Amino acid sequence: MEKKKLLQAYFFLAFTLFAFSSIEVLSKPLMGKVDPFFMTAFRFFIGGLILTLFVNEEVNIRDLFGISLVGLLNSMVSMTALQLSVKYSNASTAATLVASNPIFVSFFASLILKERYRLRKYVGIALGFVGLLVFSLGKISGDSWLGILFGLLAALTFGMYTVLMRRYTKLYKPLTVTAYSSLVSSVVYFLTIFSLGKLTIPTLDTRGWLLMIYFGVIVTGIAYVTYFKAMQYVGATQSSRIFFLKPVVATLLAILILGEVLSLRKLIGMAIILVSLTL
Repeated sequence: MEKKKLLQAYFFLAFTLFAFSSIEVLSKPLMGKVDPFFMTAFRFFIGGLILTLFVNEEVNIRDLFGISLVGLLNSMVSMTALQLSVKYSNASTAATLVASNPIFVSFFASLILKERYRLRKYVGIALGFVGLLVFSLGKISGDSWLGILFGLLAALTFGMYTVLMRRYTKLYKPLTVTAYSSLVSSVVYFLTIFSLGKLTIPTLDTRGWLLMIYFGVIVTGIAYVTYFKAMQYVGATQSSRIFFLKPVVATLLAILILGEVLSLRKLIGMAIILVSLTL
């Protein structure tokens, strides 16, 4: 591989890692001002619009329906659960729990797709669940069992979303699938909360709206473009390793920006989770 492309790939991955690690930390101060349902629908709508600008292939209508349906599992369930976890717990807790989703990806791939792994992988899955238990029991001031449960729900449903979406990522580019699943599911999301009478436009200052736009344009839009671009250069396996670093980066950001602290049990749990993800 050309040195220039390799450097570009690492730059893209670093950008993606920072963007993905920042959402829990930067959205935490907005939780008393913005409804988590509106925030999630908004960022997926904006992000979906950005991603569709980079789509260069057509999608069968029947497949588009399936992609959108599975996309609802991500936007309406998983990422909403993540935002609720941020609301009811520390940002570092929510970030660490959702970053454990590869454990659930492996679990559901084995259960649904009947994938078989080496013993090392099964040990990793079991160790991951142990790490999640230890981490959850290490809750400190700012955490709550409700927030932890939402974080676990976010990881579990994102893992299922990833496995169910494999049917379509074999037919289309990952960017195409992500773009349409984000955009269409966000429209359905808005229609749902509107029909339930729960659609409330938040009253925010300029900084608040800039953050909302950042979550949509950068985190849910551009960061996925850079991630998929890096994937073209270094492959899916190498690119996916950045998610192993998210708990660390998000926790550092939470400590620096929000002044969060960690308990010894949470540190041990995080370490176990990180080890399990490498197996």
